[in-house]
Amino acid sequence: MSLFNRVGINIFALLNRLKPTKVIKHFIMNFYKSAAYVLIAASFAAGCSSKMLKSPDQVTYSTTPEVLELQGDSVRFTMNLEFAPKFFAKKGVLEATPVLSYSGNNVDLPAANFKGESIVEGTGKTVSNENGGKFSQSASIAFNKGMEKAELNARVKVGVKKKSVDFPQVKLANGTIVTQQLLQQDYRSAVSASNWKEVAVEKTATINFVINRSDVRDSEKKKGELQSLVNFMQAGYELRQIIVNGYASPDGELQLNDKLAEQRAKAANDFVFNALYGKKGMKKNKEQLFDDSFYQEQNGTEDWNGLSSAIANATDLPEKDQVMAIINSNSSSVDKQAELRKLTKSYSVLADKYLPTLRRAAMTVKAVEPVKSDSILLAFAANKPDTLSANEFVKAAGIAGITADQKKAIYNQMSATHPNDYRSFNNLGVLALEAGQIAEAGSQFENAKAVNDKNGEVMNNMGIVAAMNGDHKKAKELFTQAGNAGVKVDYNLGLIAVRQGNWSLANSKLASESGNYNKALAYLLVKNYGAAEKETDNIENKDAAVYYLRAIIGARTDNRDMMTTGLTRAVAADAKFREMAKTDAEFIKHLNQDYFKVAIR
Repeated sequence: MSLFNRVGINIFALLNRLKPTKVIKHFIMNFYKSAAYVLIAASFAAGCSSKMLKSPDQVTYSTTPEVLELQGDSVRFTMNLEFAPKFFAKKGVLEATPVLSYSGNNVDLPAANFKGESIVEGTGKTVSNENGGKFSQSASIAFNKGMEKAELNARVKVGVKKKSVDFPQVKLANGTIVTQQLLQQDYRSAVSASNWKEVAVEKTATINFVINRSDVRDSEKKKGELQSLVNFMQAGYELRQIIVNGYASPDGELQLNDKLAEQRAKAANDFVFNALYGKKGMKKNKEQLFDDSFYQEQNGTEDWNGLSSAIANATDLPEKDQVMAIINSNSSSVDKQAELRKLTKSYSVLADKYLPTLRRAAMTVKAVEPVKSDSILLAFAANKPDTLSANEFVKAAGIAGITADQKKAIYNQMSATHPNDYRSFNNLGVLALEAGQIAEAGSQFENAKAVNDKNGEVMNNMGIVAAMNGDHKKAKELFTQAGNAGVKVDYNLGLIAVRQGNWSLANSKLASESGNYNKALAYLLVKNYGAAEKETDNIENKDAAVYYLRAIIGARTDNRDMMTTGLTRAVAADAKFREMAKTDAEFIKHLNQDYFKVAIR
């Protein structure tokens, strides 16, 4: 029997014995009803308190993502809570604290606080008693070694009025995906080039002929101008083109003059050929002398333009203005000659002094300055460094087939011989990078910067050192400076974007790559699994890392065959992937399955 019933019976019995007045009896009965109502309300409130404090199953927990994931330098996630209808007391509170446990550490993250509808003051999100509700709260924690095996739990405390209880701890997530760390740090260094350019040179000479003749006289062959041309052609320059023009003076029959001009060009041609054939390496390349693009013969016939130029500044020519007018007129060659002969005094001077100079063949030899052979460059770099220019040092270090130690020795000689040229220090730094000597590389790049503090190549390479040392913010700044200076840095910026968790930017920066491991990884990180798989397909020489990446793609897309095949090939190529797979949260759903164990055995 309830307390209310027992009290009521006792009151009625007492009233029957005492037989009070109606007024007193009415008062006693009203008092009883009021007390009963109070007791019923208190009992109902106690029932509500009991439901919230004793019903942990009325709260559902989850995280987004379901498995924690490293992004940038942090582990970021969202904790989701759902409260059932009629669960949350109007004067109740609930505190859910995410706790990340790893390597013996327990780290409390900011708690999510909730309160009932009747609580006005205090922090926390209000939860409807009637409807319950869904709530989310994001959190992040700086990544530390060991978090790849982390466990995320929720510690939950519930209170109603002055009573409180601790709900059982709830597991939210198990393990942390660290696939971002599979990035290959193959940053692209900038090697300084020799900046060597061909130096064009040319030499000209003229052979003069007797009137109506086309043979080269011995006196012409011996004159200094022709001997200088011969010496030039045999000096070791790389000959590119020889042009020979034959001319005749504008006196006499036109048909004869045309033939003379042609014969004189041929005579000059023979002279050049004989001077070159068999000399200074031309013997083995004698076919060059017959190449139309190398050797060109042209005929100038009657050289009226040459005559005009010859007398332009003459002071000894009578009736010069009339002579110039005739030469520059549109009359035929025959008419011009007839008109000039009428000017007896002028024609006599032309015939004796100016016309003979036009009976000629002009030769132009085009070449580039001689270049030291590879063997000479290497010998001089080692034994006669003072004889080499900075460009020649860089060119010597770039000779195919020499070792890294030989390159280093050449650049060390260059830095001593040309201390104000940044390229020796920059390229020594690149060699150190390739050898994994990060501190040495940084020192050499600082030397290069001291010589040229705005050079894009140096900025790019200093960015690589910063990245290898884990300072991705500084690396990004340096790569950006290098890009502004004209260096191609998209690939390096793409790798930094992966490291900083800006995976969309990484995909943009790596877009132009093809068959590239890091591009495939960037696709995977943004969950573009089709593109990631295709990119790995395009990698020609697949190694263990590529197969392991394909295994992850298979795990994420529920393609068991791709996952197990990728794991088997990865482990076969490099045994380290066996142990990696055993603790990799990417395979958390498969770790205890036989097919997984077989794949990594």
